[in-house]
Amino acid sequence: MLKELIKNKIDIVDSIDNWENAIKKGAELLLENKCIEPRYVDCIINNIKETGPYIVLGDGMAMSHARPEDGVLKDGITLLKIKNGVDFDEKNKVFLLFTLAAENNDNHQGLMEEIADLLNESEKIKRIMYDELSDLEIYDIIIQ
Repeated sequence: MLKELIKNKIDIVDSIDNWENAIKKGAELLLENKCIEPRYVDCIINNIKETGPYIVLGDGMAMSHARPEDGVLKDGITLLKIKNGVDFDEKNKVFLLFTLAAENNDNHQGLMEEIADLLNESEKIKRIMYDELSDLEIYDIIIQ
C-alpha cells in the first residue's frame, strides 16, 4: 500500500522556518490530491501544541497524522525531505517528515507498520536523508 500511495507525493526543500510550516508543507500534496480536508492539518498542529512533538520518531524522522474522522477523505501518504532539517523542539531536528492520512484505523495501522518497516532499513533511510536525490530517486529507493 505504501508504494502505491507515496508515488508522486515526495517533496524536497532546502529549509523551512518552523515545525508548523513543515507540517503544512508536508500536507500540501495530500490536500492537492484530495486525500484530506484542511482541518486535518489543523488537527495535527493542535495535537502537537497540546501534547508535544509526539510525531517525532527520533533519528531525524517524524510521522505526522491525526485521526480518520479529523478530515481524511481517502488514504494517502507524503514524504517531505528537509535538507537542513527543522527543529520540533530543542532536542528534535527532523529531516524526513512523513504525513499519513488513513480512512480507517485498519489502514492507519497498516500504513504505520509499512513506514516502520521502511524506517528500520537504515541504509535506505541514510541515503534518502543525506544523499542529493530527486523525488523520483527517493521513490525508487522506497520501492526497492
